[in-house]
Amino acid sequence: MNQEQKDYISLLNSSSENDILIKKTGWEEISLHAHSHEKYQIIYTLSGTLHIQIDSDSYFVPEKHIAWIPGDVIHEINSNNRQVSLVIFYFSPLCQPENIRTSSFCIYNTNSVIGENIKYLASCGDCIKSEDRGVLFDFAISFFNLLPTLSYKVDFLLKTMSIPNDHRLYPVLCYMREHAFRNLKIEQVAAEFNISVRNLSRLLHDSGIRFNSFINRHRVNRAIELFSDGGKTMQQIAYETGFSTPNNFNRVFKQITGTSPSLYEKGVTENKKSAIEQ
Repeated sequence: MNQEQKDYISLLNSSSENDILIKKTGWEEISLHAHSHEKYQIIYTLSGTLHIQIDSDSYFVPEKHIAWIPGDVIHEINSNNRQVSLVIFYFSPLCQPENIRTSSFCIYNTNSVIGENIKYLASCGDCIKSEDRGVLFDFAISFFNLLPTLSYKVDFLLKTMSIPNDHRLYPVLCYMREHAFRNLKIEQVAAEFNISVRNLSRLLHDSGIRFNSFINRHRVNRAIELFSDGGKTMQQIAYETGFSTPNNFNRVFKQITGTSPSLYEKGVTENKKSAIEQ
């Protein structure tokens, strides 16, 4: 973490609970080591994708999604995309009514209503102070409070890796994640760690992990990252992410995300045009 980032976190912790701080990133690389701050954080991925690490869990945030991070939660943020554009809001959890406070990490999908409101709030400067712009402040807090009801929680790509029930599996899962984009077979993984396929299958099963599902989710995540970067054909992305054929890629992608790769890519292209206009 560079000095500028450290200074900004200090600013967050010293700011009033009646201040909403707004940060807009350009098209730069994102890499923030583990840190925390007192304010709640809403990250909107205008363009590009994010990986967020919280405790032993890793999460994936696609384009045009929202990551909701409660205050005082230690988290790490990075991206595998060449360029990422974000809108980030920081606000005090004391501004939220108890009955609708969201106290756990969540990833939400967005829609046109959410997008337009975020765009409007992002245009209001670097800070919204209650004492100076009370009506705008109240609107922003009300909007943040309503986010969980305006959108829906994303589960299909949300958690990409957790510490397994059996600690012996952790290096195995790390290996599987690192080599997911090859034609990886369970027999190869078992041989790498000098255990039988039967024992590896049992260890995975006991931790609620299916080998093919784990591999395919990482492949689809990487495909989404490549869509965000652009410049590659559907066939190139299919082979680069480890699928044997484009048809197999199409089938698995749609099975996991609920939409075809071509439709998803079309949405990413439209998002990029919108991001440039903003």
